Amino acid sequence: MAESTATARINRYRSQSLRLLDNALDEMRGGHWLRSEELLWGSLTLAVKGVALSRNEPAEDDAAVKAYAVRLGHELRDRRVREAFATLDTLGDSLERARESRRRVDRVFQTLDDISAAVERLWDLVDEVINAGPGQPAEEKYGG
Repeated sequence: MAESTATARINRYRSQSLRLLDNALDEMRGGHWLRSEELLWGSLTLAVKGVALSRNEPAEDDAAVKAYAVRLGHELRDRRVREAFATLDTLGDSLERARESRRRVDRVFQTLDDISAAVERLWDLVDEVINAGPGQPAEEKYGG
């Protein structure tokens, strides 16, 4: 893929990912928790795809995106990135328990903070890779 095409695609992913993240937080504040969960999935997926594309290692299907996120989390030594999809897998149950008890809402917001931080870290990584340029070895580009 031509660099300008890849860059345009990455920029589109970033824009959509950050918009979905903002919308997810707004939906959560408005009490629309299930809608928020869907938006978080989209935001995180696009962020992982953006990193993969920036490193010329595209991950297209859901299983590949999840596996790539785990791999990135290990490389970055970042629990939030490594566990982001697993956390989202359990978010629905956490939301239901919070809705029933009204006492566990703080856990839901901690989960949102973790997912938001993972998305932001992934986009920071894209910037690091792009700014490193094509001439440097991959491990220097992303700190591995």
